[in-house]
Amino acid sequence: MREKSNSEIGGFDWLTAGITFTLILIGWGMIFASEYQTDSGDQLPSFFNMSKNYGKQFLFICAAVVLTVASQLLEIKFYRAIAPIFYGVALVLLVAVLGTKPVNGATSWFSIGSFRLQPSEIAKVATCLMLASFLSLPENRFTNIKAKIQALSIALLPMGLVLLQGDAGSTFVFVAFLLVILRAGMDLWIYILGSLLAILSIAALMVDSTEGLFLLLVLIGNAALIHLGQKDRRLLLAYAAVGFLSYNFLNELNYWYMMASHGVLLIGLLLFNLRKNWQLSATTLGGIVISGLYISSINYLFYKVLKDYQQERILVWLRPEKCDPLGALYNVDQSKYAIGSGALIGKGFLNGERTKLDYVPEQSTDFIFCTIGEEWGFVGTTFVLLLFLFLLLRIIHLAERQRSLFAKYYAYGVACILFFHIFVNIGMTIGVVPVIGIPLPFFSYGGSSLLSFTLLIALLLKFDSQRLLVFR
Repeated sequence: MREKSNSEIGGFDWLTAGITFTLILIGWGMIFASEYQTDSGDQLPSFFNMSKNYGKQFLFICAAVVLTVASQLLEIKFYRAIAPIFYGVALVLLVAVLGTKPVNGATSWFSIGSFRLQPSEIAKVATCLMLASFLSLPENRFTNIKAKIQALSIALLPMGLVLLQGDAGSTFVFVAFLLVILRAGMDLWIYILGSLLAILSIAALMVDSTEGLFLLLVLIGNAALIHLGQKDRRLLLAYAAVGFLSYNFLNELNYWYMMASHGVLLIGLLLFNLRKNWQLSATTLGGIVISGLYISSINYLFYKVLKDYQQERILVWLRPEKCDPLGALYNVDQSKYAIGSGALIGKGFLNGERTKLDYVPEQSTDFIFCTIGEEWGFVGTTFVLLLFLFLLLRIIHLAERQRSLFAKYYAYGVACILFFHIFVNIGMTIGVVPVIGIPLPFFSYGGSSLLSFTLLIALLLKFDSQRLLVFR
């Protein structure tokens, strides 16, 4: 029996490959622009100068091309079979790197001559394969608690090891795998609870005193009891108005009076609803107590456990007015100025003034988007964002047309990882998320990140090319 040809199996998706390679080439150009200086006269330096980051990035691009071609030579079943071994090796590397010398406060790299290998980048690919392999097994449906715990453990175990390295950015990326688990059928209430805890954590850090947040919880508790217990919208609106005014406009001399008055009202509502709906009273009171304890723990962890530079990165995001304009806030401000100075069409390729004068830190890595904004302006950044959007939509399209659950969940994993990287990296350059140090896919300088992103796409292209060979 003759073997099926590539066209019969599905064919190589050149569109996805083309978008990816276009992003890589543009990124290479931006790395060159971020390091370009005019002190050597009008002569344009070589793109292949190996003493510069853009020269080294060219080697990484060549390696990425070779890796892409090599990945197409192996059978799909091989990747599924090797997923547990690959995952195990990645965990061993994550443990081993903890014993290396810290770089910028994190033990995240193995030094190999002038190059560095970051195991967390390998772990992203390994975890994506392992999670897809686990979720595709018929016996691992989310009808029992064991499967839920195992699926979460696959994502959280490398996440915990990366956290021990002090690399907050890479740690956060592993949250992306929780979205894949949700797509596979994990209970939605777990994610709702996680989102509420995240909101409460942010709220705890945005107020000046824990007592003020406790008061806010009491106000919310009273509003919930009035709404659910009394079923009277007019009464709810009246209390909301009183609560808002008392919380925002009464001075500190009346603070304890407010606490006492609203606390007495809370006790009265709890007792009133206790007779006819004790579950509502118990749930409200329990929620306030648990939230209060959680708030206290968040404040303790933030001020007692986190290091000063980690606190500053979060405060720059949540409370910039409390940060030193020439300290932690300086980097974000310079990033915003660089992007904004590009205006509509930018200053032109290699004409970024703030880039040349090194106002923006880490211009070729974490803050590479600033170079795009300054030199290409609104039009250029929009074009880059559209390319990323097209790539993400294309990956989702590929995921939906897979017959294999293994390939489907793997594709969702790739989409989630890329989305988190894009959102967080660009978000931190414009101040909407904390500066946690995370590369922009295919743009930021770095061999480990470029090879990992390229391998993620390359494996997806391999799986899609043989999508008609269904295996479970």
